[in-house]
Amino acid sequence: MNETPATSTLEPPAPVPPRPENFWNVPNVLTMSRLVLAVIVFALVANGRYWSALVVFVLAALTDALDGYFARLLDQGTAIGRQLDPLVDKVIVCGSFIYLLTVPETGLAPWMVTTIVVRELLIQGLRSHLEGGGQAFGAKTAGKLKTFAQCLSIVAILIVLGLQPSPTWQRVRDLITWSAVGLTVYSGLGYVFLALPKLRGRSPSSLS
Repeated sequence: MNETPATSTLEPPAPVPPRPENFWNVPNVLTMSRLVLAVIVFALVANGRYWSALVVFVLAALTDALDGYFARLLDQGTAIGRQLDPLVDKVIVCGSFIYLLTVPETGLAPWMVTTIVVRELLIQGLRSHLEGGGQAFGAKTAGKLKTFAQCLSIVAILIVLGLQPSPTWQRVRDLITWSAVGLTVYSGLGYVFLALPKLRGRSPSSLS
C-alpha cells in the first residue's frame, strides 16, 4: 500500500517587527548639540563677539564630523538622523550667513546669501521627498565640497572681523566666499539633475 507523505502542519514563522529606533543615541545627541551651538553662534555674531563665535562655530563643525563617525562605529544610524543631520547643517550655515550679512565689511552681498539659502532649502526639500519615498538621495562629492567651502567662508569672515582690516586678508576672504557661492550653485544644479529622473519615476541606475 502506498503511503501518502504526511503534510507538514508547521506554519512559517511570523515576521519579526522592526526594532524601534532610539532617537537619543550618540550621533543624534551630537546633531542636536550642534543645533544648540548654532543658536550660540548667532547670538555671539549679533553681539559682535566674533572670536567667540569662531570658536563655537569650529566646535559645531567638529560635531558634524563626529556624528557620522559614531553612527558608523556604533551602528546607530537612524532614518530621522539621516534627515536631521543635513538639516541642522543648513540651519547653522544659512543662519550664520544671514547674521553676518547684517555686519558691515564682510564681503557678503544679499544675492550671495539668498543663493545659498534658496539652494539649501530646495535640495533639502528634494532629499526629504525622495528619501521619504524610499529612494536614496545622499550627499555627493560636490555637495561635501560645497559644505566645506561654505564653512571655510564663514571662518574666514569671522577671522577678518576679529582682526584689524587688511586688504590681503579681505582678498583671501572674498576668494573663499566666491568659491563657496560657485560650488553652491554647481552642486545644487547637479542634485537637481540627479533628482529629475527619480521624480519622473525612472530607474536611477544610470545615475549611480
